[in-house]
Amino acid sequence: MTIKEGYLSDDGTEIDQTTVPTPTLCLSCLKNNDATEEVSCMINRMDQMKETKSGERFLCFAYEPNDPSINKKKVLQDMDKCWMEQNRKYLAQKKKRIVTKKQ
Repeated sequence: MTIKEGYLSDDGTEIDQTTVPTPTLCLSCLKNNDATEEVSCMINRMDQMKETKSGERFLCFAYEPNDPSINKKKVLQDMDKCWMEQNRKYLAQKKKRIVTKKQ
């Protein structure tokens, strides 16, 4: 049995790290160039890759600004609002599918 190394998608397909976009939020994060955070950051970026490429907002609740002038609390509140809106839309779509199946 061969063990694959590197990053893999849910279906086991290898993901080339260089194809995973680095969102703007990451560029202002202390963890962006921290080797101990590399794996968790990459997994979060890969998880949201499709959304990021289509222009949706990248969310990372582990964000730590690298500039003291950045209001971390406000950034996280804005992300939380965005996340809540995404969940509201997702649940509305799911409810619509369930109603349609029952009919």
